[in-house]
Amino acid sequence: MKKPASELPLAWLLGRESYQRVCVRFWLMTSGVYAVMLVVMGYAQTQGFISVVHSEIFRWVSLSGLAFFYLCLRSGWSKRFVDRAMTAQQMMYAIVMLAGAYVAAPALRSAMLITVPLVLTFGGFTLPPRRCRQMGIFAVAVQAIAIVMSLASGGQGQGGALEIMVFIACAVVFTMSADMAGRLSAIREQLRVQKRELRTAMERNDQLARHDELTQLPNRRHALEMMEYEGKRAQRDKVPPCICMMDIDHFKHINDTHGHAAGDEVLRLLAHHAVPALRAPDILARWGGEEFILIMPETPLEIAVLVVDRLRSALANAHIWKDRPELQVTFSAGIASMQPSETIQDTVARADAALYRAKEAGRNRTEQA
Repeated sequence: MKKPASELPLAWLLGRESYQRVCVRFWLMTSGVYAVMLVVMGYAQTQGFISVVHSEIFRWVSLSGLAFFYLCLRSGWSKRFVDRAMTAQQMMYAIVMLAGAYVAAPALRSAMLITVPLVLTFGGFTLPPRRCRQMGIFAVAVQAIAIVMSLASGGQGQGGALEIMVFIACAVVFTMSADMAGRLSAIREQLRVQKRELRTAMERNDQLARHDELTQLPNRRHALEMMEYEGKRAQRDKVPPCICMMDIDHFKHINDTHGHAAGDEVLRLLAHHAVPALRAPDILARWGGEEFILIMPETPLEIAVLVVDRLRSALANAHIWKDRPELQVTFSAGIASMQPSETIQDTVARADAALYRAKEAGRNRTEQA
């Protein structure tokens, strides 16, 4: 299926992989910060607040860095890092660039300083909490170097005492910004864990709602859903299923003689060894108590009988019951093929009636509806 022509440029710019698109969008956000700073630097140059050389250096170094990170993200080279968005690397580059502008353009220092906390905030979206705080320490260290360079530049500084006060303020603000980014990261990580736990719990609930906990087979509810589906498909595609109702022979005697734990073991063993004896499309479900239902999609009646006979032979294997030979059981079965004029519920009723005939005829046998 071809994508609309309007999506092609977007796919070319962002990439086709979902997470790659997220990374490139993150890059676009950071590019916006650079764009604003370039506009400010351009204006400062026209007003004589910064030399043409320094302005050009800032412009080309910024554009080169943006191009480098875009190529890393877009080409997939960044996948070799744990953080595929290269967030830490981009933040460190931006912090160094802003520190360089702080030294080169004294008139724009306020604009550069208020941008650093914004850069630190980005870490909260992808970096772990500890890494966010490390970025704060890195920003403070870089700012200290910038102030030392500013003092050593002679004439461009604001005075030693004032620079020290600026550094103290930066250290406090940068550290707090990094700490808030770390807290945001911790909340993000906590939400991720809770989301994963919720998804696991929902999957577990769905498993319990659709499967029998004892035998791990589909339960009656799931069987009804599958039969409803097969019934609709039979009406649409004219490929009727066969339904087999099965009942373990003399199951009450096992419970009375050996206890309910032994009865549960019989059910587990039967379910465990019955499934491998069936075909891939067949669905064996626990109907209730010692009753099971076997749904055989697109299966003629004569083939369904062979499937049930193969299942009977498999369960007659003494190896299955070698640890508990006294628990070996047989089953009675009734099979019905869905007719064009009936619903799937009617088919189940006919299979159930055939099951009772099999039990009345001596058990351990299959009757056809």
